[in-house]
Amino acid sequence: MSLKKLVEDLIAEIEQDELSVDEMSTTGNVAGYNTPNAFKDTDGTDEDDEPEDKVVDRINKSTGYERVSENRWLELKKDESSPKQKIGRGISQVNKQLSEIETFLRWYGKIKKEGDLDSNQYWKRTQKNLFRIRERLNNIVTSISKL
Repeated sequence: MSLKKLVEDLIAEIEQDELSVDEMSTTGNVAGYNTPNAFKDTDGTDEDDEPEDKVVDRINKSTGYERVSENRWLELKKDESSPKQKIGRGISQVNKQLSEIETFLRWYGKIKKEGDLDSNQYWKRTQKNLFRIRERLNNIVTSISKL
């Protein structure tokens, strides 16, 4: 299946189902805490006193993520692969990411159906996000057609 067809199918699915992700805040009426050292490291220093790279590396280690270069474009340009190889690998990665998005959207569609929700019951922010996603997907379709 071509990437363009995949994106067009995804847009059609979103427009059909008007999918939702429930949002919730659990801290609305919680009283503040009197814990002056709550945000100190185990060694008693403030996180703000650490170099940013060290903080990011520590967070990444605890969450299982890896540090990603802030400028992937330069890395891509430095890559000695042919343009054909770069585009092939990149499109393959985009395809995998879209598959993951489709999986999530299917799950949210099931949640919507099982919860007997109608699109007009979504929060305002959810409606805005769905609109933005549609706009972005339309821009992606335009970009794909230019490749």
